[in-house]
This record gives sequence, structure tokens and C-alpha cells, in this order.
Amino acid sequence: MNLYFYRSAPQANSQDFHQYYLPHNIRAVRLLSRVWLVIAILVLASNYVVDFGHRFQGAAFYQVAYTLFLTAGLSVYLFDRWLRTKPAERVSTSYRYLYLAYAFVFAVTCLLMSVAVQGSPINNMTMYLLGLSLIAVLFVLELKELLLLATAVELTFAGGVMLLDLPVERIIMNHTGSLFLILFFYFISRLNYSFRYNHFLQLRLIEQKNAELEQLSKAKTQILGVVAHDLRTPFANIEMMASMLIRKPLSPEQQARFFELILKSCQSSKGIINELLEMARYDQEGACAPEPTKLDEFLDHLELEWQLQLKGTRQLQVQKDQEECWVNLDAEKFRRVLDNLLSNAVKFTQEQGNIMVRLMRQDSTIKLEVSDNGIGIPEAMRPHLFEPFSRAGRKGLRGEQTVGLGLSIARKLVEMHQGTLELRHGQEQGTTFRISLPAFK
Repeated sequence: MNLYFYRSAPQANSQDFHQYYLPHNIRAVRLLSRVWLVIAILVLASNYVVDFGHRFQGAAFYQVAYTLFLTAGLSVYLFDRWLRTKPAERVSTSYRYLYLAYAFVFAVTCLLMSVAVQGSPINNMTMYLLGLSLIAVLFVLELKELLLLATAVELTFAGGVMLLDLPVERIIMNHTGSLFLILFFYFISRLNYSFRYNHFLQLRLIEQKNAELEQLSKAKTQILGVVAHDLRTPFANIEMMASMLIRKPLSPEQQARFFELILKSCQSSKGIINELLEMARYDQEGACAPEPTKLDEFLDHLELEWQLQLKGTRQLQVQKDQEECWVNLDAEKFRRVLDNLLSNAVKFTQEQGNIMVRLMRQDSTIKLEVSDNGIGIPEAMRPHLFEPFSRAGRKGLRGEQTVGLGLSIARKLVEMHQGTLELRHGQEQGTTFRISLPAFK
């Protein structure tokens, strides 16, 4: 547990923490004031049956003390009833002054009861100690509030001792005892504050974890919805065409056509499953393991592999800056980013269309752009482009299915490299994505 003896909660959490403990302090002042109000009524009423003034020394002090308890308790009750009629957001400061004022009156009244025993608080400080202990345990006090309250109580004690006809040595002993109790009060109050603040942090952590679990549950529901919806269509097509191949005699041309459709449905299903597996793989992987990488050579290997895959159906060009571009990369993860961007470019660009990869350096930043002259991205889809399972997911020009996870994963992988991935252009004719990475020094 972190201790806050000489400081309050960090500024970032102070307002939320105040809203957390304020209801506790309000309940505490209601409880304490009403209990002692009842006690004061009983004691003052019993004084009419048994005259305590003739039975022991200091009875007058006790009567004053219980009268103070009675007055303070009634004041708290009436003021609290009035505050309850006001909007909750406007009474926070008033309740703060209320419990601070009652805490001061309660401590001073307990001090007065200690004086009442034998005319000197050093003889019996039990009630003084009880009063300070109850305040320290029942109320959560900020550091400034605690210092103000402790100073006010000690000054009141000092003023009261000066009114008593006591020798100098007794005055010194009284002050020493009071200072010891004030220090005890301070440390107990700060322990209570530390406990409450750590409990508040734990509750916030639990709330955050619950929110994360809720998001995971929603993601699971989304995945099940994707599996049920997007996979149902290709599998239904496969089932239908396989049944027709079994039941009906078909010509070789018809059979070849059905086999081609079955193959496309299988490839579509495989694409959806691969995206789901990619998401699961990303969630299970740890942080990047980057190494200094010459991006120029990295792109040479990438271009060669993609030229083999495209087989001339698209025109892929790579433009590189004359200056060497070194970055810290996890080669495998970054390759998945570029593969996703290039596969999207192929998916939404007509045959013989152009796909361009540009590499450039601007001061301490390496910029990599992947652009095409395909069908572009509709305006309504752009705000949701990088959201998982977003509405920006759509079929490719040849009917390729997607669940809308690729760009979401790509952006997260780029951010793991301390970079950014953004859409630069998405007009009707073409799309450009830009990756910005810090240059390796």
C-alpha cells in the first residue's frame, strides 16, 4: 500500500477521489452527530433527576460540553436536511465545510470534557484522545484540511490552558501531551487517507478490467456474428453446388464451372478464417523485437515476391529515395503491414491497374506510401476504416470477402513500431496510405 503522509492524491485523480470519499464523510458526520446528540439529550435530561453539580468537581464543564454536543448535533441535522433539498452537484463544498466544522467542534468538546475531570487536561486526556481518534478514523481528510483542523484544535487547546491557573511546569506538560496527541491524530488520519485512496485505485482498476472484459465479450459476440453471417454464404454455395453435382448429370463444361465456383467459395472462406486467425495471433503476441533494418533492401525483397504473385495482372512499382533509409523494425510484423496494404490495393484495383510504393525521408522521419488507382474509398467509410469489424469492410472487385480486421491490425502493428498509419487520399480514383516511422539514429 502506498502511503500519503506528506502529500495528497495526484492531481489527475484528486477530483474523482474527492467524489468517491465525499459520500463517506457525509455518512460519517450524520452518524457521529446523531449518536452524540442522543447521548447529550439523555445526559442533560438526567441532570434534572440527579443533580450532578453537587456530586463531583467539573460538572459545569460537562454540562457545557454536552450542551455543545446537543447544539452541534441539531445544527448538523437541520443543515443536512436543508442541503438535501438542493441539487447534488451544488452542495459538495457546503458538505465539506459542514463535516470540517463538526470535526472541530467535536474535538474541542472532547477536550473540554478532559479538562472537566480535575481541572487540568494532563490528568485525564482520554476524551481528548477519543475525539481525535474518531475524527481520524471516520473522516477522510485532505492534507490541507488535516493541517488546518490540527492547528485550530491545538491553538484552542493552548488558549484554554492559558485560562487555567496552572504552574508553568504543568502548562509545559499539558502542551507536550497535546502535541503528542495531535501528532498521533495526524498519522492515524494519513493512514486512513492512504487506505481509502489505495482502495479507490483498486476499484478503478477493477472497473477498467471489467470494461476490458466487456469489450472482449463484445468482440467475441462480433466474431460469432461474423462467422455465422459471412461464412454461411460461401458454405451454403458449396453445399448447393455439391448437391447438384451429385444429383444431376452435368456436362463437363458445367462441372468445370461448378468446380470453379466451389473453389472461389472455399478461397473466400479461407480469407475470412485467415483474418480471424490473424487477429487472434496479434492478441497473443508480445511486443515487437525491432532491429536496425535498411528499408531499401527490405522493399527490394518485398517487390520481388509480389511481382511473382501478381503475374503481370497489376503494375507494381517501387520508388526509393536516393538517401538510405534505416529504421528499427520487427521484419515479420512490418511485412504483415505491407502485405495487408498491398493486398487491399490489389483487391480494389482493376487488372492492369497501377500500384505504387514510395519511400522517402523527411528529416528524422521515414515515410512509406502505398497508393493505387483503384476504385477508392467512399466518404462514409473513411471514419471507420481502422476500426475492427467496422462498416468499412466490403467485398473486393472479384467478390473477395473480408471481416474488416486487416487495417485495424496493420495500424496497431505500426504503432508498436512508434509510427503512424493514416489514409492520405481515398478519392474515387485511387487510394493512398502513408506510414510514418522514426528514422534509426
